[in-house]
Amino acid sequence: MAAQLSTNAEVVGAYLDAVSKKDHSIVERFLAPDIEYIVNGTSHRDREGKLPPISPELEAALPWLGKHDGHANVSAFLDRLHANLDVTAYGPREVISEGDRAAAFGWFRLAAKATGRVMDIPYAIYFEMENGKIRKYHFLESTFDVAAAFRDGGKWIVKRDQVDHEIPEPSIAS
Repeated sequence: MAAQLSTNAEVVGAYLDAVSKKDHSIVERFLAPDIEYIVNGTSHRDREGKLPPISPELEAALPWLGKHDGHANVSAFLDRLHANLDVTAYGPREVISEGDRAAAFGWFRLAAKATGRVMDIPYAIYFEMENGKIRKYHFLESTFDVAAAFRDGGKWIVKRDQVDHEIPEPSIAS
């Protein structure tokens, strides 16, 4: 149980390990009932301007991103996430903890079920803890790399230095 772990860093580490194993008991075990669970931003700009907005294009490409408050919404998010991808590995992880806040940094290996592509994705997560449980979870990752894992053909052209650059399609890992 999360409350039996003695430090916030231990709670964060145990939570991340359980997510990679698709252990849905994490919602009750590790998350406060009023959890603020944000993955890469919110669909709408918040009044205070503290939370990063997600563009409509990114939300269309990766619809599980966004804000998922409360246990039921986080469970639905995890179901949709795991229906579309597998996390097959984690790289080294750094967890920093001070008071009721913690942060985790590292990378994970994502396998997109629809395309078979495997990508290594860097991440940073901000946590706020309350009574041994996670009260705020703000997750940021390279959404470009995640979208590339799900890319199914077509050209991606970016203009930089006044020149068009075609982004090659990622290869499918064997």
